[in-house]
Order: sequence, then structure tokens, then C-alpha cells
Amino acid sequence: MSFEVMAYHLAGNHAGLSSIKDNKNCLDGIIPGLLEAKENGELVEKSARDEIERLIGLMGRDLIYPLVQNYGLCSEVSNKLINNQAAISRLHENIVSFLEKYGFLGFNLNLEGIKHTNKKEFNNLIEILAQNISQKGYQLDISIPAKTENNKDHTWSGAYQYDILGMFVDRVMIMAYDYHWPGGPPGPIAPLSWVRDVIDYAIMEMPLEKICLGIGFYGYDWEVNSDKKARGLLYSQIEKIRKEKNLEIEWDQEAQSPYLKYKEGTGEHEIWFENSQSMKKKLQLIREFQLKGIVFWRPGQEDPKVWPLVKRFKQSCQGQ
Repeated sequence: MSFEVMAYHLAGNHAGLSSIKDNKNCLDGIIPGLLEAKENGELVEKSARDEIERLIGLMGRDLIYPLVQNYGLCSEVSNKLINNQAAISRLHENIVSFLEKYGFLGFNLNLEGIKHTNKKEFNNLIEILAQNISQKGYQLDISIPAKTENNKDHTWSGAYQYDILGMFVDRVMIMAYDYHWPGGPPGPIAPLSWVRDVIDYAIMEMPLEKICLGIGFYGYDWEVNSDKKARGLLYSQIEKIRKEKNLEIEWDQEAQSPYLKYKEGTGEHEIWFENSQSMKKKLQLIREFQLKGIVFWRPGQEDPKVWPLVKRFKQSCQGQ
């Protein structure tokens, strides 16, 4: 069983670069957020050349797949772009130019906020890019929302037709996180039963050997019974809170997820997050379904005990 470990990288994030450096032997590829696409197909480079060169020095050119996102993750940008053939052509030309400039082998496309009424236009964009990119010898990967059924009218994920997208691209990163999100009630970010349902649906719709499961390293801190959005936390920040307040990590058996509860003034808080224990459960799912790999959002946020676990898991897969 060949198993790939990929990771997203936030441009300019020093903690992320440090984690990548320390754990590069575990990684088969980095997806750095280097580019944003405007509605007219122009690209905005988000990172300085020296950081790109540093990433190349750490990983080598062949293991870097730049992430291309819609500008500001704005839904309007995505939907205008995919409805403009001239913009699509310009986007293709600009991406190829960037890949040629740095000698990369491919890229990862993450266009968020596509309206479900524009699913045909999005499929058309992916087909055009895939055909043109492959003719030039490059690889096209995509990052798409997780879902558990063909919810074709869903406002967030309805536009992403797994069966069609899976035909054209080389790898599919399914973002299986934010089941509970900052604007909603507290709860597990990626409950194991939901992740299983996501995989179950995905393998019915697209080739198994193309699927990489996206898992978050971060946590959220909700103030219970408040209208405030949860704040995102690194694992190191969660540990600091745990130690300062002398808390015991609790475990949700149904979600297979860790959490903390604490009081701050008159408010009650819940922190839900991922650690090595919950990550082990997700790696076991990957083994069970024999997916292509896993992709982390993102180094610099994680429980450091995750990396030895991932390393042992990779070794066991190679021995099969």
C-alpha cells in the first residue's frame, strides 16, 4: 500500500516552515498558499520569492504543489471566473507561466464558494484545465468540501460533483474538517463517524487511488451560550490553557475526539481539537479504506506527537 502524506502551508507562517523543516522526512508534498486568482484570470502572488526558494530548499521542487485559491476566498470572484472563457484561458496561461518559472510539476486548485447553480461551469473549468495542463506535462489536484451524499442543491458543497471531478484531476483533497465551525455551536471538528461517511460517499463517486483525506490540526474555543464566534487555537495554545487551569483532557467516545471545558469569568468554554489519539483513529480509517493519503491543514498548529505516529503508519504501509 502506497501512502502519501501531504500538507498545506500558509504563506509567511514561520511556525509552519519550522514544522515542515523538522518533519520533512514524513512529508511527500507541500501545498503552499502562493497564488490567488482574480475574476479575470490574473494571478496574485502571495509570497515573496525568498520564501518560495526556502521551501524549495527544504522539500525540493518536485514535492511542491502551489495552491491556487480564489482571491480573498470571495465567492463572487469564483463564480465570475468560471463563467468567463477568456478569464479561464488567462488563468491557465498564468498558472503554466508560474510553474515554468519555478520548475514545479503541478498545482492544487481550491475555488471556494461556487454556487450550486454553476456546477456545470465549474466542471467545464476543471475539464479545460486538466486537459491543457496534462498536455504540458503538469499535474492538477483539487481541494473540495467534504460531503456525505449527492446534495446537489447545497449552498456550500452542492457545486462539487465528485464523480465528474474525479475523472479529470490527478488527486482530490477532501477537506474533512469544520463539521462544527466557529459560527455554530461547539462540538467536534471532525467526528469520526462523519469522516467515515465522507469516505464512504467519496469512494462510490471517484477512484480510490485519487483520494486524500484532509484533516485539521487546529482547535476551536467556543464560549457556550454566547453569540461570539469561536476562536481558532494552535495545539500549543490549547496545552497552555490546559496547564494554566489544571484541566484534564476529556474524550468524546461517539466522536472519538478530545475536548476541554473551563470557566473564564462568568462564561463557560468548550475547546474541541485534534490530538495524536484522534489522529490515530483517522489513520486507521485510511488504512481500512486504502485511500491514497492524508493532507493536513496545517503544520505549525499540531500536537507534536502526531509526527511519530504518522511516521510509524507510513512504515507499516510500506511493509504491506
